Amino acid sequence: MKWFNPVGGEEGGWNGPVPNWMNGDKMNDFLQQSMKEALSSTPFHNEPHLKKEQELDQVKVVELMNEVVVTVALSHPVDPDMIRLSVGSGYLYVEGVEAGRMTIKLPAATSRRNVYAQYREGRIEIRLQKKQTDEKEIFLHY
Repeated sequence: MKWFNPVGGEEGGWNGPVPNWMNGDKMNDFLQQSMKEALSSTPFHNEPHLKKEQELDQVKVVELMNEVVVTVALSHPVDPDMIRLSVGSGYLYVEGVEAGRMTIKLPAATSRRNVYAQYREGRIEIRLQKKQTDEKEIFLHY
């Protein structure tokens, strides 16, 4: 069976020179960098105005199936009564820590209800329930 080749020549072959953007080394470098960024523990690394470099190591954001878990490691002990947490517009705000006010971008929309936070051994762990979608499956009868 012969396949149609709009470029001409033998089936399945490329007769022209390989474009620069299709270079195997460049494509491999691009894929490696993309995977490295996607698997990074800090999803807000491309937003330097939100965080200082030293703060990036202190914060871990993990998106689970039904919730988002944010862990903030503190290098100095703080008074838990001075810590203020708030959430809104896709961000978590942490005040009263050594960095002053921290702004952490959340990977998913979260509910303002069912939020749990605890401070133990120099770490703050915040668990935020994801917003439930209002979708309902509609069955087609025939």
